[in-house]
Amino acid sequence: MGKINYKTIGLMTGGFLVIEALSFLLFSSAIGNGLMLIVLTLSVIALTAYRLEYGFLILLSELFIGSMGHTFFINLLAGQLPLRIALWLSFMFVFAVKFVWQFCQVKTDRKYFQNLKSFGFSPYFLGLFIFMAIALVNGIMRGQAPANIFSDFNSWLFFLLIIPAVAIYGGQEEGKIKRLQTVFIAAAIWMSLKTLIFLYIFTHNTAIAPEVYNWLRRTLNGEMTATTAGWPRIFIQGQIYTGVAFFLTLWVSQAEFKFKQIFQRKNIWLLALAALFMSSLIISFSRSFWMGLLAAAGLSIVLIWRIYSFKKVLISAAWMLLSFVGSFIIIYAVAAFPYIYRTNFQASLLDRVSNGGESAITSRWSLLPVLMKEIMKEPVFGQGYGATITYQSSDPRVLQNNPDGQYTTYAFEWGYLDLWLKMGFLGVASYLLLIVMLIIANIRQGIRAKQFWYFGLAAALVFLAITNVFTPYLNHPLGIGMIIICSCLIPINKIY
Repeated sequence: MGKINYKTIGLMTGGFLVIEALSFLLFSSAIGNGLMLIVLTLSVIALTAYRLEYGFLILLSELFIGSMGHTFFINLLAGQLPLRIALWLSFMFVFAVKFVWQFCQVKTDRKYFQNLKSFGFSPYFLGLFIFMAIALVNGIMRGQAPANIFSDFNSWLFFLLIIPAVAIYGGQEEGKIKRLQTVFIAAAIWMSLKTLIFLYIFTHNTAIAPEVYNWLRRTLNGEMTATTAGWPRIFIQGQIYTGVAFFLTLWVSQAEFKFKQIFQRKNIWLLALAALFMSSLIISFSRSFWMGLLAAAGLSIVLIWRIYSFKKVLISAAWMLLSFVGSFIIIYAVAAFPYIYRTNFQASLLDRVSNGGESAITSRWSLLPVLMKEIMKEPVFGQGYGATITYQSSDPRVLQNNPDGQYTTYAFEWGYLDLWLKMGFLGVASYLLLIVMLIIANIRQGIRAKQFWYFGLAAALVFLAITNVFTPYLNHPLGIGMIIICSCLIPINKIY
């Protein structure tokens, strides 16, 4: 990850704060939302036309901080146009025009074309795209509801960003990679700070808490629910990127961190960043995140042992423990200022870990046998996008609209089983093969180039893959974006 430019990161973090503050102030104004969406969309068009990389970074910035993509939106007759779709359509249109124009001018000599031609992961992406196409045709041929097919499939179109991503980063230009790293770290810092801001708002019964809650629900920016012990659970879908940032920071620390020099400024900054990222994941009370953290930490420990020594493992374990303790200090400091919030955080945390009888888990386990039964009807190629299942749910959010608990949906919490139902076993296998090859390539590139952030990317992919077991990310732009980033940053002549 190299030397961190704290000034640039600070400015970008402030910019993200302004964007989200405007989203909060304007979320009830259709005109305000529409104007902001238009301004941001025109900005992406202009920046992409000027330099493809800049438009792509704006698109990624929205992905990193925007969770479900509804930071701003326009209500249309056919539904709602969220900011993410508007930016994606605008960027892809300008990219297509530029690419075709340049190809007509200089044919195959254009650098963008050469990067795409040399992209080593093309066979794995092509295999996945084939099964995506099969699932789409399958859903249409089986007569799945068109609205369900569209809602189910549109997120997968985000994979088309792999084309401009490789065109931009395939040449491995250090300046471009550095700018991408800077944008990502700034976004992860903002996501962590945003989580802490929400924690303060909801633990201190502030006057704006009801409006913030409405904003979260209206923009799909996150969820705030109370645990059984009363502590607010603040879950933001984009917190997945703070987990990624934690492992990048962990691996950068392997080159920088010296336990004897723990109080040096560089070490303190790295620990503070890690603690900040970890605090977001703890406040989320997401067991899926926690499982992913354990798996990725386990991979990191094994790699550190193999690359370095057992002594280095102990130092790294101490570093992770310090960042974990630091995250609790941050959480308690926010909750205690300027007076102590008395609800028991430890009890809420332990209850979240041990409570297997809450409604969300009960509903998830109720879904499992029904989902498996449907999968077994078409295990090889699946039932296509838009396939639905009806099951008995005890989730309060479902019971509000369905008092009998009978719930029909095409979206399921079991991430891999969702993929299996729609794409079949072969589709899931092709996706997992892509992820495994990315993990291996990042590890080998880290060893070859002695650039530790590649190991961080490998750990981040494991974190993402395990999280997807219970919380689907691999069929959503948040997870797809991570796959794209990890694949296009491997040098084109170093694919294994």
